[in-house]
Amino acid sequence: MRLKESAKEFKNVKSLVMMAMLLALRLALGFATTIQITESIKIGYTIFPTTIACMMFGPLPGMVMGGAADLLGFMLKPTGPFFPGYTLDSMVAGLLYGYGFYKRDKISVVRVAATLLSVTVIVNLCMTTTWVSIQYGVKDFGLFFRDTATAWESFRLKFQAIFGARFIKNACMLPINSIGVYFLLNAVRRVSFLNREFAGMHKSMK
Repeated sequence: MRLKESAKEFKNVKSLVMMAMLLALRLALGFATTIQITESIKIGYTIFPTTIACMMFGPLPGMVMGGAADLLGFMLKPTGPFFPGYTLDSMVAGLLYGYGFYKRDKISVVRVAATLLSVTVIVNLCMTTTWVSIQYGVKDFGLFFRDTATAWESFRLKFQAIFGARFIKNACMLPINSIGVYFLLNAVRRVSFLNREFAGMHKSMK
């Protein structure tokens, strides 16, 4: 149901313009504020324009914008070989954020924490750690077909080596991001409400 509702946002010119602006903001923040700590750990602030877009337009635009942001980010500023798994990460995160925040009567602390926890576990810890382990541990994906045992052993060793550090980083960032997203999304909702109220008053005065 939310997918169908959010699909209608693509037919709204104002929504498309706002999506483009938030996408540009996400790219700018990704370039300017992302800190690469290790090959498998980085800290950034792209979560904020991402969650705003997903709250305003829903899971389907969130998924499309996530994929577009990753592809455009790679084309504008490549940091290594292209790996489609990271594009999938951004799309799944947008889908989850959209389901969590789109057309909700209330954006509570519990909802924000639960939504961010789902993204943390599914995307950050499981999916991204898997891609990093394949990209830097196995390196040659074809090895899974030529020498399956060696490929899986290399994958396992890399996964074990980086999972602990990634778990600690994500556990530390989860409450920080949850607080920031909670206040930001509710501030955006208040501004949107005031704009709608002002537009209604303006029409009634004509």
